[in-house]
Amino acid sequence: MGARSGGMKVRAVIFDLDGTLADSVELFYGFACDVAADLQLPQPEREVVYDLMRTGRSTTTHLVPASIPRDRVAAVFAERGRYWLRRYYEETQPISGVLAAVRSLHSAGLMLGIATSSGRDIQFLARWGVRELFASVVGREDVVARKPAPDVIVQCLARLGMAPHEAVYVGDSPIDIQAGKAAGVATIGVLSGASPAAILAVEAPDAIVSGVADVPALLS
Repeated sequence: MGARSGGMKVRAVIFDLDGTLADSVELFYGFACDVAADLQLPQPEREVVYDLMRTGRSTTTHLVPASIPRDRVAAVFAERGRYWLRRYYEETQPISGVLAAVRSLHSAGLMLGIATSSGRDIQFLARWGVRELFASVVGREDVVARKPAPDVIVQCLARLGMAPHEAVYVGDSPIDIQAGKAAGVATIGVLSGASPAAILAVEAPDAIVSGVADVPALLS
């Protein structure tokens, strides 16, 4: 069974992770604040961190002054990162409506995948009870270039055995829409993460919806 988006036959739905499926954006902001505190820097503004997230720019490069020794920065990021990753795995919850939506899409016969700039070891998917619904999960370990490069989506398409015109990519950031277009798939922007509608609209996705919960109706 397929669905249509933008007049194209869709047999697969590929998702971004953070801010799209996972309610983790605030956790990323907290990490940036903790690193800043450890380095005795002012707390970063939330919108500054969100902008780094939605454009794929390095937190290290853009939040930490070059005057701070890089070995000190690396040590702080490594120490905080271990603690943060444990919290990320143990505390991250699905965005409201996500679980019902992915189950609905899977039940409709659509293949599901995840293409993320985070790591592919997404332990909380099993805790949520949906890991088996995703036929392919591609992370930063699997590609050379991260989004906005299309590599993670292209790799996910290959693993799903789908052509670009058969798939749609769902994400919350401009780099998601840019990567999806570069991969040749249809794109859906969601407002559940780091980007408001005005910022997503600049990238002209095929659709903008409140969240993944709205995707089954859009593709039905």
